[in-house]
Amino acid sequence: MPDRSKIEWTDATWNPIRGCSRVSEGCKNCYAEKIAARFSGPGQPYEGLAIMKREPGEESAGDPRWTGEVRLIPELLDQPLRWNRPRKIFVNSMSDLFHEKVPNDWIDRIFAVMALCPHHTFQILTKRPERMRKYFDYHSRDVQVSMAVYRIGLPDAEIQEKKLVPLIEDKMGAGPLPHVWLGVSVEGQRTADERVPILSNTPAAVRFVSYEPAIGPVDWCGFHGLHWVICGGESGPGARPMDPAWARNALYRCHQSGVPFFFKQWGEWLHISQMPAAFTPEELERVSFKTVMNNQGDGVMYFRVGKKRAGRALDGVEYSEFPR
Repeated sequence: MPDRSKIEWTDATWNPIRGCSRVSEGCKNCYAEKIAARFSGPGQPYEGLAIMKREPGEESAGDPRWTGEVRLIPELLDQPLRWNRPRKIFVNSMSDLFHEKVPNDWIDRIFAVMALCPHHTFQILTKRPERMRKYFDYHSRDVQVSMAVYRIGLPDAEIQEKKLVPLIEDKMGAGPLPHVWLGVSVEGQRTADERVPILSNTPAAVRFVSYEPAIGPVDWCGFHGLHWVICGGESGPGARPMDPAWARNALYRCHQSGVPFFFKQWGEWLHISQMPAAFTPEELERVSFKTVMNNQGDGVMYFRVGKKRAGRALDGVEYSEFPR
């Protein structure tokens, strides 16, 4: 159910847009791509948006791939309006709101809905911060969003009775919506260097970074204007292990700067230093492992125990901090 998300840092997901495309190494094992490909048959929700791509000579069914097409789902636009209980809502967990093929008109309509739901907190993640920044630079955003009220699908009588158009104009004209958080996903130093500075210069009540999947180290010095950092490893088939040093460094820099830190998961692999004593010798014999070379040239052992067993404790502590 969309209002009962299993994602640790949110309560619900809202997907008025479906479809995406890969932009960096962090997309290699995308869970959304896998789900979309699974439900991409004729008449299914993701038909035409994802496929199982098989390379020449392969005998397997292939790997899931986005087709690059995106689709607006009008009947889901007003979903948050029907949720009375306040929720943290992850917007477009199955897409990217600022994908290059998403027109401003669709984004306007989504922001109109969010403006009408101040009792919720909306969390938006993108790997395309340039498009996000450009969207907020666009002139007369308040006018564009207010006009979008009519395209949500609400009855005209309700729009007039509740004076929704001037309400939206007032909310959008007053600056960033206080209940809308804007974030970027990064997986290592290159994507952090590319995306975080743009986010820092984007108007938002809360700016956050999802450092997941963490597949390389990040030097957080020099990044300013952040209000929250999520950190997590990769799960599922083909998952790559996360070095605890990367998570420790993010934690240290966050607490040094007074930024809340949320450690989401280790993922599929667990570093030997984080292995709990609860594992018996017999269990360890059945668990696959591999040795990975670190930056010092030393071989470090990782055990494939699965996301659930790996847990989300960093050096014995679970970090579940949120912005105020």
